[in-house]
Amino acid sequence: MKQITVRVDGTSDRHVKNPKTTAQTLQRVLVKVVALFYSMFKYICNHSFEGVSNGRDSMNKFKKVNLKYLRERAATLQNSGQSLSQFYQFMPLQSDKWSPFAAIISMGHLPEVSVGIDAEGGHKAYVNSPGRTYADFVNAWGLQRGDQMTFVTVQKREGRYEVNYARIVLNPRNADGSGAAMTTEIVDSQGEFPCSNWKNQLNFSSFEFDTNRFNFVLGRGGDVVAAGIIVSRKDRSGGWFRSNCQLVLNEAGFGSDLCSLYEAVEKSYQSADIDMESEFYLNNAGQSGGGSTEDLTPSGGGGVEPGQPSYNTTATINGVSQSIAGGSVTVTAPITRVAVSGTNLGDVTFTAKVDGTGEAITPTSHNANGAAFTGLNVAAGHSLVIYRGGSVWFTVTAQASGGDDDPLTP
Repeated sequence: MKQITVRVDGTSDRHVKNPKTTAQTLQRVLVKVVALFYSMFKYICNHSFEGVSNGRDSMNKFKKVNLKYLRERAATLQNSGQSLSQFYQFMPLQSDKWSPFAAIISMGHLPEVSVGIDAEGGHKAYVNSPGRTYADFVNAWGLQRGDQMTFVTVQKREGRYEVNYARIVLNPRNADGSGAAMTTEIVDSQGEFPCSNWKNQLNFSSFEFDTNRFNFVLGRGGDVVAAGIIVSRKDRSGGWFRSNCQLVLNEAGFGSDLCSLYEAVEKSYQSADIDMESEFYLNNAGQSGGGSTEDLTPSGGGGVEPGQPSYNTTATINGVSQSIAGGSVTVTAPITRVAVSGTNLGDVTFTAKVDGTGEAITPTSHNANGAAFTGLNVAAGHSLVIYRGGSVWFTVTAQASGGDDDPLTP
């Protein structure tokens, strides 16, 4: 049995002065979240990525894919006009609290086993199956006898979050294993584990079949707030294949412990003292450890240091993402909305002009992840020139669908 415990009510006593623009603070909050998560899940995430070497390379892979996921999720919400308050499971930089997010904890090509969590009734995790036997389960998920299934949960128990693991081998040594009921193979009616041999690590407080699914809770029990299953298979050469696994969350299980990403950034931004230990840990690990610095920089930054602007080569024009790498785009009139994106863009000046002349148009919204010009009405035969820091960035030309150019609508 493997169990790791973190207090929910701790505080940090290490603080240093640092710049605190909104863009930098958002970066640090996300970096801290990923670094703390890896430290809690290192027991499996240092070897859970198929084709990636164990240890440092897997650590860098974990950080790269999860920072990318968090940034893209934040950008998606902002570009669609939604609030970052929809993000959960974050803490201000000053806080020493820890809680999970929907992290990607393994990657590979094996069949993925989906997990759910009941929001009511004890907050148990579950996995669907048409029946209770090994054969039912294997056939439902495309597995093989001999595959290893690692169950992962984060459970809240007595004011603490506990990370728990359990492993089941779909036992090829059992002559009738494919027909044996998984419930009797793993947990009997008294809650005991009769199948404790052959490399199983049965850290379950409950594992039971109910109608068409197996419900499970690990370790010492508690409310399940995050869960997932990783499938592993050893190949003939001795290497290991993995399945993809991204944790699912039971947001209701966290209660009042958490704040949104927006709140975490606001609280961190307003404070003169922020905890930089986690950020140094991530950056130094990527550089001195031989990992690529691109793993740790904003998506699409190509080596840009955190805090410096990086610009996406696409823009959302009239609701459609289009490439702006060539410097010009042609769209069907009228041009009504143009949104540009990237990272650390809070201090960059964006403006636009119709046909490159006249009064400058300022963005209707602008934050660290981009800017948007809305409420436009640029008709066929005219163009909208987008400026970045006073220099022309790209031009959007409006073209009539029928080939006739209309005058600019006031």
